[in-house]
Amino acid sequence: MHKRHLDIQHPLPAGRQGNPRQRVFPNLAKSIEIPYVKIDRPEPERRNHFKIPVLAALVIFLLIVGFFGLNLARFKQRAETAAPIVHDNFKEGVAALLRFDLGSAKDYFQAASGELSDLTANSPLKTVPAILKNLFQISQTAVAFSEDLQNLEANGLAMIVGKKGAMVIKLLHDIQDRLAQISGLSSELKVQAAGAGYNVDAETGDVSSKFPEADRFLTAVLAWLEAPKKQRLLIFFQNPSEIRPGGGFIGSYGNITLFQGNLLDLEVRDIYDPDGQLKAKIIPPKPLQGITGVWGARDANWFFDFPLSAEKTIDFLELSKIYSEKGIKFSGAVAVNVELIKDVLEIIGPIELPEYQLTLTPDNFLEEVQREVETGDDKSRGEPKKILKVLTPILFERLGNLNEDQKSRLLDKLTARFANKDIMVYFRDSTIENYLQTLGAAGEVARLPDDFVGGYLAVANANVAGGKSDAFIDQQITLESKIDSTGLVKNHLVVRRSHGGENEKDWWYRSTNHNYLQIFTEPGTKLISMSGDTKKVIKPLVNYNAGNYEPDSDLVAVERKGGLAFGKENFSAWLDVKAGASKDLVVDYAGSQHLKLGNLAYQFIFDKQSGVRGGLEYAIEAPDGYHWKESQSRTFKYANENPPARIVLNLTLEEDPR
Repeated sequence: MHKRHLDIQHPLPAGRQGNPRQRVFPNLAKSIEIPYVKIDRPEPERRNHFKIPVLAALVIFLLIVGFFGLNLARFKQRAETAAPIVHDNFKEGVAALLRFDLGSAKDYFQAASGELSDLTANSPLKTVPAILKNLFQISQTAVAFSEDLQNLEANGLAMIVGKKGAMVIKLLHDIQDRLAQISGLSSELKVQAAGAGYNVDAETGDVSSKFPEADRFLTAVLAWLEAPKKQRLLIFFQNPSEIRPGGGFIGSYGNITLFQGNLLDLEVRDIYDPDGQLKAKIIPPKPLQGITGVWGARDANWFFDFPLSAEKTIDFLELSKIYSEKGIKFSGAVAVNVELIKDVLEIIGPIELPEYQLTLTPDNFLEEVQREVETGDDKSRGEPKKILKVLTPILFERLGNLNEDQKSRLLDKLTARFANKDIMVYFRDSTIENYLQTLGAAGEVARLPDDFVGGYLAVANANVAGGKSDAFIDQQITLESKIDSTGLVKNHLVVRRSHGGENEKDWWYRSTNHNYLQIFTEPGTKLISMSGDTKKVIKPLVNYNAGNYEPDSDLVAVERKGGLAFGKENFSAWLDVKAGASKDLVVDYAGSQHLKLGNLAYQFIFDKQSGVRGGLEYAIEAPDGYHWKESQSRTFKYANENPPARIVLNLTLEEDPR
């Protein structure tokens, strides 16, 4: 399999040289749902999220630029020269803004503003046309908006850690005000264009409806920050060496206390601390019943849908006496995989821990911390995760004192981790959570529309008493789909898992990888056959019919036979792999409905599991007499050795020419 490289280039403002610094914030807009990978396939689907409608405004401007200068030849010539420059810079400014490449966005808007300013200053008209003034105001406001976002992006964390929350709140208010200004100016521009006989509804589409959505989000965030009470967020430290459906096993977590945007406290705990004071007797997931009698926060990261995993973990923590006796509630959670800690160490440099006689670096972080947790002196004292309690405040202190170059590098790292689902955010406030999902930062399972035509695939793994062996597991997924002459889609799936930890000195890496695997497909698919799986019978440690054990309704819904999980069919199996070995799980399944053949739009969606390393190969074969428009052949192929969080491929089935 050939490695695919991202090939994304965006021009600088007209007249500028070089390449602007690019930052692709994951799914900030639907138009960049996944990074574009330049191979023989269609461009992934692009989401339409909040957009500043300056591009639509420029289209209007181009249409009417000659309207107010018909009898002014020189001004008309100058305007016509400026128009494409303004248009291109607005267009690229909006694109950069949606990529969260704020530095380039500011440059583009400033270039457009400069052209409009020069055009206005040289106008021979006594009164500058209102539409020109409007465009200039939009460009100026867009520049200020970009500057505010840049400031928040670069300095927001330092402000919070440095107890300058009031500055963060003011910035957010300024951003909200700028959005309101741009929204109002854009509405005026539409009216002005209509008065000149131009209908721009086709150009603006539903962009205007996105302004209220963004405003509601900012209002909710500001209400949360400005509330006259302490707000608490959780940080889940996920360890992908022990994979779970929602990411990695949550061995430790942080409890962040904020007051009006100021960091008051950061407490790091072992996940077993609250579970040790949990009185609730909840029946655990069936695959875990052979190793634990009750469910708790330590195992609540069980759902492939991260918002549900996060909510379940928070529920268990709040039930623990550690928090319930104090009435403590949490607003949400941020899950981070340990790979992010390695990124941070690359930027801030090594950290000395004298009491452990350790110097932590990106190269030894996971190994040394894991060894300390498993065999260190703290474990004999009943505090195996103490090293994380010592390390985390040092990390936050260093992060609050980054220089400009370090801030830029950190933001690049964060962007990549968001795109790969190594960072996921959940908020209980539905307005904030819904917006996080539109940004692609929430780790939710893709929701399929009722009229969905296509295929969906996700593979979720759960390490159950398999040590830390997932650190050396490579997973390759190969899906071959074929549409027959009746329109029925048949699928052949191979999941190959290879264990490369046979030569590691630590037993937890050499352990057999005991893996419970779930396959999620589009609704209506039927399992035909499955082979290669490990046969296993789970014997519960306790009798759940006695002792007042309670079922969890969400878990019951997911485990129900014949039911849908997150709106998907679910096939599950065990796949145990010994160190040094590889095993294939082979699954054949088919759809239950026949597609109506002809010129047909077909979509394939793949959701990646957080924390899993490996590639994806996908091929779909058209029926006789048909081909795929995107490949101009009967078979369309896609391959990616490190797929992003979500892949959406839009395909078009066409009839062969006669």
